[in-house]
Amino acid sequence: MKKYCLVNTLKPEHIYDYVKLHKEAHITEWKTQLHALKRAGAVNCQTYVYDNLVIIFYECEDIIDSFKTLAMNEDNNRWQAKVAPWFARSPKFDGSEEVTTAEKIFDLNEQLEGKLTQY
Repeated sequence: MKKYCLVNTLKPEHIYDYVKLHKEAHITEWKTQLHALKRAGAVNCQTYVYDNLVIIFYECEDIIDSFKTLAMNEDNNRWQAKVAPWFARSPKFDGSEEVTTAEKIFDLNEQLEGKLTQY
């Protein structure tokens, strides 16, 4: 299982909406997006906001395959259409482009075992 970290920039005027949408996803019509992520192979997905940065930790076998599966899901497509305009540069979560992830430079447990893997 691979662990990815993605960082995207929100437009400042949409931070509140983005945070609210995520915090309430499980109790709104967007609960379907949670199931879409699981069906696409996400073992774990956590989203953090710091200032206007969105930091996503995504765990799956292969992020491109996972995003391609997401792109075939209508609930995901509605979600992406809603949030895409809120980003300074809208990322494509559909597997159609290479995914830029943050470089992992430290992992306590791995390095105690004498290794460091990117994912």
